[in-house]
Amino acid sequence: MSDNRKGALLVIAAGTCWGVTSIFIKYLSAAGLGEMQISFLRQCFAAITFALIILISDRSKFRIRPKDLLLIMTVGLINGVMFNFLYYYTIIHSRASIAVVLLYTSPVFVMILARIFFKERLTSYKIAALVLTVVGCIFVTGVIGEGYTPPPAAILTGVLTGLAFALNNILTSAAVKKNPPKTVTLYTLIFSFIFLIPFSGGSSLVALCRSNPMILLVALLMSLVTCVMAQYFFSMGLDLIESGKAAIYGAAEPVVGTLVGILIFHEESNFLKIAGIVMVIAAILLIGKSNTEKRNDL
Repeated sequence: MSDNRKGALLVIAAGTCWGVTSIFIKYLSAAGLGEMQISFLRQCFAAITFALIILISDRSKFRIRPKDLLLIMTVGLINGVMFNFLYYYTIIHSRASIAVVLLYTSPVFVMILARIFFKERLTSYKIAALVLTVVGCIFVTGVIGEGYTPPPAAILTGVLTGLAFALNNILTSAAVKKNPPKTVTLYTLIFSFIFLIPFSGGSSLVALCRSNPMILLVALLMSLVTCVMAQYFFSMGLDLIESGKAAIYGAAEPVVGTLVGILIFHEESNFLKIAGIVMVIAAILLIGKSNTEKRNDL
């Protein structure tokens, strides 16, 4: 198997792992956990698992430059607190398919932020992607042509999820330029966990876990699948293919997330929703094509 094909399959596997997040969220929410408690358990198990992996494989990855801690703390705050809360809230209070598609407005936010802070020019591909994303998200949320309309708060948190994810990607990219990716991931998880402690519910979370031990098992599986495995597959894939291609293959996540919503949670599907999903995926492909052509021009 060629490196390109292997890399593509690894990134698709990562997208699939991320795409099934709603399965775990729905169960834990039904068990009585709030968004922040779910985030706390996920980051806790992920930090412990990742620390054990590094302890066994390469202890040098524990070393980090002190002057980079503030940047990584910021990443941990955005990743563990802001992003998880916004994403889980959207899943719980609307639909899994809506949450995952609104999450994928993030490339548009990256494009806008890159224009503001890095003066990257807006190409015709990027403008077309922006239009496709906005129209596609309107169709997916059901605001037009569907009996179900998600609460305005859920639509807002869904869009803000895309913004938080974009900020996370930009800051993480800055952090990995100065430290190994595994080191950045480890300390991001640790700081995320620390920031979530005040929101964990303390004794109420302990009581819930005692009354229903399956909560801990599901949270552990969620952490392993949607964080540890997904990150491993994605990192391995990026070693074999270009980041622009990875962004394209990463479109597996909204596809899987939408299929989970329709097939497992029996969410309504219609022509406009399918058209909206296609538009968002097409926007991702256009941005990936724009990035690829930019690299070819260099």
